[in-house]
Amino acid sequence: MSSEKIVIVGANHAGLAVARNLIDSGKEFEITMIDKSDDLGYLSCGTPLLLGNEVNSYRNFFYIKNDELRKQIAALHTKAQVKSIDFRNKKVIFRDKQGLQGVKYDKLVLATGASQVSLGISGSDLRGIYRIKNLNEALEVNQRLDLNNVKNVAIIGGGYIGIEVAEAIQKRGKHVTIYDANPYLMSAHYDEQFGHLVEGRLREKGIDLCLAEEVQSYVGKAGKIAQIITDRGKYLTDMVILTMGFLPNTSLGRFHLELYTNGAYIVNEYQQTSDPDVYAVGDCSTSYSNILKELVVNFSVSDAMRGAYVAAKNIAGETISSNGTQTSNAVQVFGLNLFSTGITVTQAERYNIPCEYVDYETWQRPKFMLKNDRVKLRLVYHKQTHRLLGAQIATESDQAGTLHMLSLAIQKEVTIDELKVSDFFFYPYFNQPENFVIEATRKMKKESGRSVD
Repeated sequence: MSSEKIVIVGANHAGLAVARNLIDSGKEFEITMIDKSDDLGYLSCGTPLLLGNEVNSYRNFFYIKNDELRKQIAALHTKAQVKSIDFRNKKVIFRDKQGLQGVKYDKLVLATGASQVSLGISGSDLRGIYRIKNLNEALEVNQRLDLNNVKNVAIIGGGYIGIEVAEAIQKRGKHVTIYDANPYLMSAHYDEQFGHLVEGRLREKGIDLCLAEEVQSYVGKAGKIAQIITDRGKYLTDMVILTMGFLPNTSLGRFHLELYTNGAYIVNEYQQTSDPDVYAVGDCSTSYSNILKELVVNFSVSDAMRGAYVAAKNIAGETISSNGTQTSNAVQVFGLNLFSTGITVTQAERYNIPCEYVDYETWQRPKFMLKNDRVKLRLVYHKQTHRLLGAQIATESDQAGTLHMLSLAIQKEVTIDELKVSDFFFYPYFNQPENFVIEATRKMKKESGRSVD
């Protein structure tokens, strides 16, 4: 009996994770991977560290070396462009340095990722305007930052990527300005008061913010970017870095597979598309929101890795399903740590979910501890059922574990009332006798925020 043929298009976080999990399954597969790049498994989350001169070499930002991967799978085609997919005859047509080729599959995995949204405005083709999702552009930006004539750098997009890049470039001695059309930073994951905390920290470090401003065009000089035009003003700049939103890369299957509103492949709980022999993972596919009870697209590495695990297990014959997403995330801004999971009050308003929230601020440890940090917490919960819907934390301490716990609580539909009497340990090096999450839930009756009906 011949091995089942698996073709994976895209050797990024998700694609490599599918291959690794199939290999670890102990079953025999004939795995072929195809990718347009030669920089497989580049950890783009390391780009801000590279730009901030906080790492010795970018060469450590890779999951695996190409030669090592080739030893583990049947074939690896890099710098290859997939031209089309014959879904009826189960064949992927691609071109690489060997010319036009085709490979048959029993199961196909699409891990084609996403591309940054283009503003499509005048001057977008000027030199000095960069996207930094891929390694080559990150290296070019890093090299240009060494030039003395690059003094003013504009970051377009006030999400967590833009903020991390802004901090990194400020540490290189450049004057940085962040432009965002939203009224406050990090609006996709945080309510306004948490966005203002980030803004305050950035301004303390000399970073300028142009919020509620829409970039309308770029003006160049001798073919290079020289000026940004917004709906509120004109600004000189020597470099522009685009960090705003993404759209899924789904052109290969758009005429055969069912698509979400933004073009992502719609997948079920097993990561199967509308074609049961085709799986999709990572930024090109949907996830299921445990709060909204509907499909969403969550551009995150953790979602990609989880989806890859689920897809590989099902391909290998073990039926498991995804548990959905809470869209958890975190960011560090000049020592200030922000954590978020679930939905914000603003998002609850948008989706007409009746909610209330409680804000609480305290010390992380007992007051007698010499080393201590303030912790600011917001819990968002359903007005009628008291089910936890979201949480936001701001502190200089590490609260990743707290966020993971709250994310799981949302997934399991835990209520605020259940959290009030949950079992949390106490040790003065870590927390107070009453954990700040429990303290917040017990104050909800007295200090709850406005309801959203």
